[in-house]
Amino acid sequence: MTVAILELAAAFLVVVVIYHVVSVYTSPLSRIPSAGFGAAFSRLAWAFPHEYNGTITIDLPKLHEKLGNTASHDSQYDCRNNISSKSPGPLIRIAPNEVSFYSRETYETVHKVGSKFRKDPRVYGEFVQGGHPALFSITDPVEHAKRRRIMAQLFSRSKVPQLEKLIVAHVERFVSKIAEGEETVDVGVAARALEVDIMSDFSFGTPIQAVDAWASGTQLAMVEKNDKKATWMPVLTTFPLLCDLWDQLENFMFRITGWRTQYTKGLADFQEWCQETWQVALSTTSPNGFPNLIETLCNAGLPSETALSEARENLGPGTDTTSATLAHILWALAHNPSYQNALYEDMVAVGFSTNMTVLENIPRLQACVKEGIRWAGAAAAMLPRIVPPAGIVLHGRFIPEGTVLTSSPIWYLHDRTAYPNPKVFDPYRWLTTDAHDISDNRLRDRFYIPFSRGANVCLGAHFSYLELYVSVAQMVRNFYLEPREPAHSTRDQALGQDWIPVPLPGRKEWVAAVTVGKLEVIHRRR
Repeated sequence: MTVAILELAAAFLVVVVIYHVVSVYTSPLSRIPSAGFGAAFSRLAWAFPHEYNGTITIDLPKLHEKLGNTASHDSQYDCRNNISSKSPGPLIRIAPNEVSFYSRETYETVHKVGSKFRKDPRVYGEFVQGGHPALFSITDPVEHAKRRRIMAQLFSRSKVPQLEKLIVAHVERFVSKIAEGEETVDVGVAARALEVDIMSDFSFGTPIQAVDAWASGTQLAMVEKNDKKATWMPVLTTFPLLCDLWDQLENFMFRITGWRTQYTKGLADFQEWCQETWQVALSTTSPNGFPNLIETLCNAGLPSETALSEARENLGPGTDTTSATLAHILWALAHNPSYQNALYEDMVAVGFSTNMTVLENIPRLQACVKEGIRWAGAAAAMLPRIVPPAGIVLHGRFIPEGTVLTSSPIWYLHDRTAYPNPKVFDPYRWLTTDAHDISDNRLRDRFYIPFSRGANVCLGAHFSYLELYVSVAQMVRNFYLEPREPAHSTRDQALGQDWIPVPLPGRKEWVAAVTVGKLEVIHRRR
């Protein structure tokens, strides 16, 4: 009897394997090049290991480029329009039902306003907190549009300048703490502390005091561990049941013994801070004179628990993108004293204004910030979308309904055709030769999509720009910066202006890009 059962189970397993193999080779996706051995059979063979190691968004563009010798997309543009038809191979199969695309044209098709491509719930579902989806994790387009209209009360371009006072107050405190501290600063850690304070104050009406902790020589564990959750997203999305089981086991052990991992303790402390501060935000008016996010959303009729989810998500995994960009900009400026001094003189000319309209019209500052956003490419995450009913034909290949199509915005920011020598920081790719204006370049501007496109374009883009303009301007106003350990010289690549291009530091890429080393600069008061 036992032998018969084992034989039946073995036969069933063989049938399942044969069916799976036949399905792989008869699928319309079989005509699409595979990323590597076993990719067409399981996510565990290629996609997951690369996600886990933080290299999927680094390795995939290279694979697309290898296929680019025989493939072309965006061919409707020509050199007379400052746009080249040369392009990477557009499609690669990275899992049985998942296709990576590298095509600016396809990106527009998938992400445009009114697109029928929905967010992949397997990935975005892991960002839902407490059963109340925030804007980023809402997969239903109608609900997403409703929430977006409410959130625009704080994030729209016309409203963001009202946040100037809040941002300036935090940046001034940040500058004072730097001035009081040691002359060498790891701007990666310091900038993250600044952004956490700004976003917690904006979201909850109370800063988390990360800058004070950093100035005293410590990093808030609840912030550090919450950021680290971004590196665990591949595990959480691939093995959700095992992760839930581990959480239950650890919670049980904690109740019995009081023991938990430092990672879990950090996350628990963060959730406790959010819960307590949320209660305060619901019962008092924002002390900074500007309605915080929780207050605004509750006044708009959203449940207070939903407002809490939105506020938490502003500090959640992958939200360290603006701070990473700021750190990269300051590190690049440290290698370029001439540009720093020229930018300082530009700031003198406008009376060191903190007004966004004034700041964004200083060409050197705008070029520096835009190049920093492009170069740092901090929002590294793949953005998976589900192919709608009836499927779609892309680049001569039929993609059936239910297939996951995915791409990362930062690939287009590092496109070799749009941005020659893309891994170096060079603000003159945005400037006229005399640096008196922003240059005209249609290809460069078309590929500049750091905040994605369409209905899901990042609502915080204007907020991020204001934070970066004010922070860079105030740092240059107060300090001379120089690198503690200069990067490899690229002076021979300079274009004859007052800028030495700086190579991109080593990194891993999960939800956000994470440098593998410190970004240390030496500061001296002006």
